[in-house]
Amino acid sequence: MAIDPIAWLVNSWLDPAQDSQGGWVFLLCAGLFVWSVCSAKQVIHHNTHKRAIILLLGTAFIRGIGQIFAVNVLGAVALAVDVYAIGLLVNVGDRKNALSAGWLAVLFAFSLPIERILQRLIGFWLQHLSADGACLLLQGLFDSVQCAGIRILLAGRDVLVDLPCSGVRSITLLCLLYATLMCVFRPSLLRGLLIGLVTLASALLANVIRISFLATFIAYPEKIGGIDVMAQPYHDLIGLFCLLVAALPLAWLSGRRVSSGGDRSPIALAIEVKTAKAILLRPYLARGNDKLVAFGFVILAAVIISLPRQPLDVSDTNTALNLPIYLNGQYGQTVALSQQEQNYFTQYGGTAIKTRYGDSSVLLIRTNSPLRHLHTPDDCLRGLGFEVQYQGVHYQPLPTAIYIATAKDGSQWRVAVSFYSEQGQFTTNVSEVVWRWLQQPHSTWYALQRITPLYTPDSKASDWDNALFAALDLNFQENRHVKSY
Repeated sequence: MAIDPIAWLVNSWLDPAQDSQGGWVFLLCAGLFVWSVCSAKQVIHHNTHKRAIILLLGTAFIRGIGQIFAVNVLGAVALAVDVYAIGLLVNVGDRKNALSAGWLAVLFAFSLPIERILQRLIGFWLQHLSADGACLLLQGLFDSVQCAGIRILLAGRDVLVDLPCSGVRSITLLCLLYATLMCVFRPSLLRGLLIGLVTLASALLANVIRISFLATFIAYPEKIGGIDVMAQPYHDLIGLFCLLVAALPLAWLSGRRVSSGGDRSPIALAIEVKTAKAILLRPYLARGNDKLVAFGFVILAAVIISLPRQPLDVSDTNTALNLPIYLNGQYGQTVALSQQEQNYFTQYGGTAIKTRYGDSSVLLIRTNSPLRHLHTPDDCLRGLGFEVQYQGVHYQPLPTAIYIATAKDGSQWRVAVSFYSEQGQFTTNVSEVVWRWLQQPHSTWYALQRITPLYTPDSKASDWDNALFAALDLNFQENRHVKSY
């Protein structure tokens, strides 16, 4: 049952498009596990095997759901529960180098592409939360601060709180550290949850302070000798410093040792239901029935892996897409999508078309299920072997995210992407698309990607974009939601 989820998880570590550091988290989990198992046993809790069987039954159910709906993440989440069951079976909580089996499973869950998942699901909300927090903080420091959604106007400088500034990465890193410390120190459930709330608050506050610091010295660079805080290494050093400061409360609270009630992780508490144990386990865990239980799991595994896949979020494929035959002095030539592009854009329905106009090209994707179908250019281009650098966002004439892609042969391309709905909503990132689609599940979204050689003059690239927007009848009204502080 675990073969497909394991293969998917390992591929997420190796696939450049995923840009995942989950393999390092797995090595951390494996190291802690070996460190604990190699130490001597001290106390044996005889009910751990019963809990492990319940967990395995639970993972079988989760994998069945994931198999039917073709959601690989569910199967990978079940692997984390498997880690908990294995931890119980080998008694990692009853050894000299004791670990919390439940928190070890939580730590293993960070080997999944957690940051990518959070970025898609809550990145847009965190982006606005961070922008609002920075605006409130800057309001107390400066006389005039104006905000328009995620844009901050300070001293005549327009500062954009873009999606990478949403704080998802800092939250993910601090929660990873949090899970590691909880696994080793094994606090009580109440204390662990309290530390978790403090960690989350620290991460959000540190991100607000970081954005405020950047905005201040973007507006007043002369205060620090003209240093460009958005340039490297200053930008990353500022982020690292704020992250270290945010980790201090977590380190201090975790280091204060208090008497612990044992392995009382959230997972452990959830499955310790006495009546469920009595009903589910008494018939199967009697002495001499181990082989019967094992045979039952084999049958269950065979049933689950044979279940037909019927994903819910399949977009319709009946709507044809068209791009202009003639654009800005060039005739269009339809280009067949590569197999990898088909996997990205049409594996679960939807339609996509790619047309070349001289040295430039356009990729148009349509879907009514963007949660799994739409991808940012950096995801796809990294998977195709490009090195990708994010350049920021332009709001005129359409909201557009700009990337520079460098091929293996050294050629460089300007990649611009805009997302828009049939209702006239425009955005530059998939996170906002998902957020708005969840509010209107039957809406249809498009991704319009323009690729031009980097040597193309900005004026010519802009004219080409404008001609394309006019041909597709795309218009954008800016500042629909303006907030002033």
